[in-house]
Amino acid sequence: MKHGCTAALVLALHLAAATAGAADDKQTYQERLEYDPKTGQWSEVAPPVPGTEEGDLALARSLLARGDFAAARKAFAQWFKTHPDSPHYPEALFYAAETEVSAEDQKAKSGHLIRAYEWLEELLDGWPGTELADRAIRKELIIAELLLFKGRKQKVWKGTLWLSGEEEALSMLDRIIDDRARDTPIAEQALRLKADYHYINGDFEDAEEAYARIMREFPRGRYAKFSLLRAGESALARFPGVEFDDADLLEAEVYLKDYQNRYPQEAAEAMVPQLLTRVNESRAEKEFRIAQYYERTNAVDAAAYYYRLVSRDWEATTWGAQARQRLVDIGAIQPEPGMIDGDEETDLPAETSQPADDAASPGAPAEATAPGAPAEATAPPAQMEEVQRNLIESEED
Repeated sequence: MKHGCTAALVLALHLAAATAGAADDKQTYQERLEYDPKTGQWSEVAPPVPGTEEGDLALARSLLARGDFAAARKAFAQWFKTHPDSPHYPEALFYAAETEVSAEDQKAKSGHLIRAYEWLEELLDGWPGTELADRAIRKELIIAELLLFKGRKQKVWKGTLWLSGEEEALSMLDRIIDDRARDTPIAEQALRLKADYHYINGDFEDAEEAYARIMREFPRGRYAKFSLLRAGESALARFPGVEFDDADLLEAEVYLKDYQNRYPQEAAEAMVPQLLTRVNESRAEKEFRIAQYYERTNAVDAAAYYYRLVSRDWEATTWGAQARQRLVDIGAIQPEPGMIDGDEETDLPAETSQPADDAASPGAPAEATAPGAPAEATAPPAQMEEVQRNLIESEED
């Protein structure tokens, strides 16, 4: 009885395996259902006939759909050789490229992304404006994303070498942005990928340029708000230090204030107020360093002008407090109550001899220029770079 049950079980397993195999074969040949808009019903696609253009292509696609990428790759290669002039050629190009992209996406070094891109470009050049062409552009975005963000490499010398494809990916994005899909949501997405890549890799100048382009070309797009914040962060991040030009700080301040005014809640979550504090501290420190330079070179009135500038425009910063103290120390202002000990009074120094062309520093308010300022006390904008170089050299000495 026991042996009979065992034999029956074995027979049942063989039958199940045969049934599964038959089901697999049926799935291979009856891969899809087609929707008929006239009847509103789905109908089963007729099994393909091997040896024909449509049949061989359908069989290759069925291998792709089942995830058998190696077999699909061979099937598409054979199809290209057998049917080079087929009207189904663009379809074959697309699904051959899809085979390589899907294989590489599933497992690194399993697909040929650059070859896939070349097939998609051939499709776009030969059959522009078609539904397959639109899908091909989106597939190129996926290839660029794999190369830029997922560590995939380009295959060289039949797989002997696998090299970075980041430059190639950026070129792909540029062609989509400027040529293949200009002024479309696909171009906006490509710009976002490009900007994010530069931002992540610390190329903040290129990142700010790309984010600014998103805002300029797609002001109502889905990435406009995000790009405004990232543009400000990029401009701030590329500021090299107070010894250099403050143009980056000014750009960062414009972006961040705009973001804070438009999206106050999101700005608080993104710590925009703290970023603006950093901007103010850096700008105040830059002007304070200029004042220190003038003080060291005995241009007291020019030093007083810049100390007053810091004290007035960045009063809430640490440099504002230091600037007020320096004004007292050089005798430019009276100390506030409590700033000195005892009852000793401190008077402003007597005016020095005043040149005939007593002129205020360019851009400075009238009260900001100390009486009798010598000609060397002014700091025209054209001389700021020289002032910065002298400041650096003085600090090094």
